[in-house]
Amino acid sequence: MTMIKKLSMLCLIVVGVLMISVKSASADIINIKTDAPQTYVVKKGDTLWDISSLFLDQPWLWPELWRNNTQIENPHLIYPGNVLRLHYVDGQPVMEIVRDKTTILLTPESVTNTKPSAIGVLPWKVLGPFFKNDSIIGLEEYNALPRLLGDSEGSTTFVKKDFVLSHKPVNADTHYTIIRKGKLLKDDEGKVIGYQVKNVGEVELMNSSSGKQQIVRVVKSNREARPGDKLRPVESADNNDLVLQASTTQMGRIIANIEDRSLIGKRDVVVISLGAADVEPGTVMGIYARGPAILDNENPSYEVSQSPVKTLFSASERVEQPAFKIGELIIFKTFDNASYAWITRSDKHMKGGEYLGQP
Repeated sequence: MTMIKKLSMLCLIVVGVLMISVKSASADIINIKTDAPQTYVVKKGDTLWDISSLFLDQPWLWPELWRNNTQIENPHLIYPGNVLRLHYVDGQPVMEIVRDKTTILLTPESVTNTKPSAIGVLPWKVLGPFFKNDSIIGLEEYNALPRLLGDSEGSTTFVKKDFVLSHKPVNADTHYTIIRKGKLLKDDEGKVIGYQVKNVGEVELMNSSSGKQQIVRVVKSNREARPGDKLRPVESADNNDLVLQASTTQMGRIIANIEDRSLIGKRDVVVISLGAADVEPGTVMGIYARGPAILDNENPSYEVSQSPVKTLFSASERVEQPAFKIGELIIFKTFDNASYAWITRSDKHMKGGEYLGQP
C-alpha cells in the first residue's frame, strides 16, 4: 500500500477513531454496561466474547476487567460452572469467581484441575469448518503444487478408498490435503493476493516412484475430488484459541465474504487485506464506512452518478465524506497476505471494501 493510500485511509477513519478514543483514552477506565448482571453462571456453549459482551460495550477490554485481581493470571481461562461476580473496589470494577457462596480467587492452575475444558473465545463449532476447510494460497505456490490426474477406471470424480494417479510431490511427506481453487482475491488496489481454496479431502502416497507420477489413495473425503485438484502437505488445524487484543496502528480493508455473498453482516466470515505480518489471531478491529465523494457545485451530486469523463473535466470541488464506525470483527486465522475474520457487530449490511482500524 502506497504512503498516499495509507494517509488517505487514515484521514477516512480518523473521525470514527476520535469518537471512540474519548471513551477509551485511559486504560484505567472500564465502562460497565448499565444493564450488566452482578453475577453470571458460565454455561457449556458460552464463548468468552458472549460473556464479555454482557458486561462491556467493548468486549475486547475483558482482560482489563481482571487487572485488579492479581490472583487471576489469565482472564481468558473461564470454565463452565464458574460463577462470575462483578463488584467494585475503590470505585474500580473488579471481576471475581464465586463458588459455594464464598468468594475464592482462583488461579488458572486450580481451575484447570477442576474444569478441564475452558470455554472458547469464539464459537468454534461455527468457525471450525472455515478454520479447517478454507484457506488462501499465493498464485506461485498454488501453480507449483502437484495435481490429481485420473484413475484406471477413467473416473471424473474420486472418493475415499479410490486410487488415483497424480504428479509426484517434491517433498517427503506421506499425506497431502486435496485442495480446489476458488475465487481469485485482490486487495483494494487491485493487487492479487491469492486464491481462495477449499479442503476437498486427503490422500496418502502408496509407493515410491522414480518417474514424474505417483499413485495416491484417497483416505478422507469432504467432497468428491476431481482431476486437476491440487495436493499440498497437511497443515495443522489447531486454533489454540485466542487472546483478545485491540488493534493499534493497523489499517486495512474488507475484501469479501468468504462464501462470496453480495451482502455482509453480523456473524459472517470475511477476508481482510491484512496478513500474518500485520495482525495476529485474536486482534479486534473496528469496521468503518463512508459515503461516495460529493461534487460540490450549485447542484451537488455524488461522484458515482457521474461519468468518468464528466467528472474529469468538472469544475466542481470534490468533497470526501468522513468514515464512521459501523461494526467490529475479530481475526481468527492469518495467511501471508490476508486473514479470515468473524464479524461480531454490524450496524448495517456491508458489500466489501469497508475500512478497518482501531476498534
